[in-house]
Amino acid sequence: MCPQSVAVMNSISSLGSGFGSLSPSQIRAINRLHSLSKAIATNSQRLSTFKRINSASDDPAGLIASSILQRELTAAETASKNVTRATAVVNTADSSLGEIVDQLQAARTLILQSAGGGLSSAEVAANQVEVDVIIRNINSLGQVEFGGKRLLDGTSSFRTEGVDPAEFSNVTVLSKSTDSDVTVNVEVTSQATQATDTFSGTISSDTTLTVTGPDGSAVITLANGASNADIADAFNAVAYLTGVDAVEDVGNGEVDFSTADYGSAATIEITVSEGTFNTDGGNSVAGTDAVADVNGESVTADGTTFQVSTGAAQLEFTVDPSASGTLTTFQVTGKGLEFAVGSNVSNTLRIGMPAINSARLGGPAGSLNDILSGNSADLIGGNSVTALRIVDDAIDQALMARARVGAFAKNGLQPAGRLLDSQITNLSSVLSSIQDTDIAVETARLTNNQLMQQATLQALSISGLQQESVLSLLQSTAFN
Repeated sequence: MCPQSVAVMNSISSLGSGFGSLSPSQIRAINRLHSLSKAIATNSQRLSTFKRINSASDDPAGLIASSILQRELTAAETASKNVTRATAVVNTADSSLGEIVDQLQAARTLILQSAGGGLSSAEVAANQVEVDVIIRNINSLGQVEFGGKRLLDGTSSFRTEGVDPAEFSNVTVLSKSTDSDVTVNVEVTSQATQATDTFSGTISSDTTLTVTGPDGSAVITLANGASNADIADAFNAVAYLTGVDAVEDVGNGEVDFSTADYGSAATIEITVSEGTFNTDGGNSVAGTDAVADVNGESVTADGTTFQVSTGAAQLEFTVDPSASGTLTTFQVTGKGLEFAVGSNVSNTLRIGMPAINSARLGGPAGSLNDILSGNSADLIGGNSVTALRIVDDAIDQALMARARVGAFAKNGLQPAGRLLDSQITNLSSVLSSIQDTDIAVETARLTNNQLMQQATLQALSISGLQQESVLSLLQSTAFN
């Protein structure tokens, strides 16, 4: 309360006791002055603090409601900051994965150049040097950090224990809803197969074929009288484009064709545009997908790769094509990265970041490490076809990893952030309506109370209030 109002009320309270008897109308006017002074003090306080509730007596129920809302608002604002940081973490991982995909695409281009057959040995060696640098750089990109925590080296991922590398490869945990370990039991009931076909005839005229395999198409021209060895060489010369290999079976006098890939998506289609070229499979064949019981549930693979949800975990793994029957049991462990995305501590989202390195990236044909100089799929040794298959599998893995990270941001963090923004806006609005001063209304009330105070003082003067010194004090303090 301002000093002027205190002085006015003190002066008013002394009138009845120190300056003789007053008339009823004068007493009512003095009481009115007392009320107006208190109201003016309240108006002034609200305008100076911009708060309607400055003490519990102003609005007890409103004070409780605003305290609860303020607590919820603070929690929502903190959660919003958590989501912002989580988004930054995920975006950092996404950027690194994007760079890894770009590096793999560059390696693929170099391998294709080397497989084309038009480069000198020195040029192939130069390409090998570049590929080596790219693979090592991929390992470096997998060490990316945020806030002192590595994201893609496996420490921020869900992990597996007990995986037999002779039976499983590329085991990736997509999600895990519990802190406890999850046991995975796999029994392969049907093995995946490649697309296979056989040619056992003769080439009696110039023949032109279009061969389409899992990786693409290529045109093959065979001269009249071409031998089985010629046929096999012609198919293998474009295997890096089609994904179809050929082997001459000298004992049976035939040529066997097969895809490197397994499953129903692995197909061989041979279209004859000139001449005759009939195979046992009718010139169009496909492989079959593996089938397995995973924790008691029958699952059909995409080739040899299974997408499985056990209830507590969702994972992807590739079984070796030769694996059959009951395989070695393994466990899914680790917590990945967990982010609080709500005002309640139990409202969290969890992601296992992919583990990216040259030993993990690849497929049935091998890993990126096999493409390094001196290893089984290097370019200098003429292994471009195998190297290309490895890189293609690695690109698919990196793209899927990036897609999972992006899906977590899009379908997890972004909705959580939007919800928190809406919650903050609504809480702020309601909180403001309860505790904030309406400046226009409060100013109008202050002006009205001041005018009424002045009018009351004028009425007291007209009514003949004695003790002019007191009246002057009332007037001066009121106007001040």
